Amino acid sequence: MKRERPVLVLGGGVAGLTVAEELARNGVEVLLLEKQGQVGGHAAQWACMATERCQKCSACIVTDLKRRVIENPLIEVYTGGKLGGVSVEDEAVKAEVMPVSESGVAFGEGGVRTEGRLLQERLAWEVDAVFVATGFETFPAEEKPLLQYGNLDAVMTTADLDRVILEDRFDSLPADGIPKPRIAFLQCIGSRDREAGRDYCSQVCCKTSLRLAARLLHERPSWAITIFYIDLQVFGKGFREFYRSLEGRIRLVQGVPSEVLREEGDRASLVFEEPARGELKTEAFDLVVLAVGMLPPTDAAELSGLLQVPLERRGFFEKAAGANGSRFYTVGACRAPTDIPGARRQAMEAVGRYLSKSGA
Repeated sequence: MKRERPVLVLGGGVAGLTVAEELARNGVEVLLLEKQGQVGGHAAQWACMATERCQKCSACIVTDLKRRVIENPLIEVYTGGKLGGVSVEDEAVKAEVMPVSESGVAFGEGGVRTEGRLLQERLAWEVDAVFVATGFETFPAEEKPLLQYGNLDAVMTTADLDRVILEDRFDSLPADGIPKPRIAFLQCIGSRDREAGRDYCSQVCCKTSLRLAARLLHERPSWAITIFYIDLQVFGKGFREFYRSLEGRIRLVQGVPSEVLREEGDRASLVFEEPARGELKTEAFDLVVLAVGMLPPTDAAELSGLLQVPLERRGFFEKAAGANGSRFYTVGACRAPTDIPGARRQAMEAVGRYLSKSGA
């Protein structure tokens, strides 16, 4: 059933793309607005973690989802734009959108658009509802100066390592070429930090580190990997099996060192408590990987003011299941840290609520 007005989706990451596809599947026209120059969000930059078999990292879902959304005739994708104003009048939401960028749009051969239409002027849209799916920001590791990120080549983030794998640049890693290199993953960087007001778990860091460790061992079997953690989150039947497959191949140490020290030759050393003996121990590593957590989107406060959808104490959006007369919905990591399956599940549930309330 074709509706009188389209639905506006803010954000072209996993949650926003899923909302758009589910709405279109039910005959609803969609205007999808992405602030960046391309859709896909953070997940579009994540590498497949498959080794001898699929590790169910869900990275491959994004490529197919992007293609289906962009090719769907009921979905109009705009990039390089943001919401500039909004008002609810009678039965409609009047949204003003504005450009934020003049670059980043991508075209395929023959002029076939692959990333959407670049927003180049202010536009006024009349829509039936707004879905907020603006995602998250990655914690900037440089805010933890004791960890030496940006100062020591031997220190990188999980996002950096993911990019290395995506681009197949293993030989660029500081540990590559060393006979028996030692690698350390430090968990909860930017998460579980009460003093900084981030006393929450980012949900994905433990799984990310374990999958990255498995991929490194697949490519470089001689590497010795240690994961320092607070509480290892390995919930889910499938992931528990994957975790058990790593037993004996990686070392797990409970407790996360708070400082990285520079060793001779630009190696890094960590001081930590040896669990078995309760003694302080110092070990040198050729590569330290910081598992950075999720932060609320940078424009959360601005959008909150425009839409009158409140933020919770940590800065994420409150769960808006049809706020303002069933017009505004929040989904995905802008609401709380979540993984790809979680973001897709939230998106489908929110679309179901919208269709039920709108009488579709």
